[in-house]
Amino acid sequence: MKKLAISVLCAAGLLATATTANAAKFGFGFDQGFGVAAQFNNINAFIGNDGISGDYIFRQGSFGSDVPFNWYVGGGAFYDWDGNNEFGVRLPLGLTIPFAQNWDVYGQVSPDLAYRDKHDDFEFGVSAALGIRYAF
Repeated sequence: MKKLAISVLCAAGLLATATTANAAKFGFGFDQGFGVAAQFNNINAFIGNDGISGDYIFRQGSFGSDVPFNWYVGGGAFYDWDGNNEFGVRLPLGLTIPFAQNWDVYGQVSPDLAYRDKHDDFEFGVSAALGIRYAF
C-alpha cells in the first residue's frame, strides 16, 4: 500500500506540471520493470512494477533530415522498491524514433549512482529503457 501511495503522489505531481505542456505523451515500456511512460515537455516519467523514475531532458536534437531519429541527454532520479530498495541519480542518453503520426519509440541507457539501503553502500551501474508513446 505504501508503494502505491508514493506512486500516486508522484504521478499527481507530474500531472500538475503538465498543465502548461503543449503536448503530453503517454505509453508503455520497460524501465523500472514494466509500466507506464509519460513525457511532459522536457520531463520524462515512468512508474513500473519495480520502481519509479523521473528525468529532465536538458539537451536534445536531431542527426539531420536524412536520419529518422532524434537524440537526448537528461538528468534524473529513480527509486527501486523491488529487490535492493535502492534510490539514486542517473544520466539518461537516449534516442526517439517517430514512426507514425503522434507515435514514437524511445530507447535509452542510463549510467547511474545508486544507494542500496539493504547493503548500506553506493554502487555505479547502467540501466536501459525501451518504450512506445502516443502524443495527445
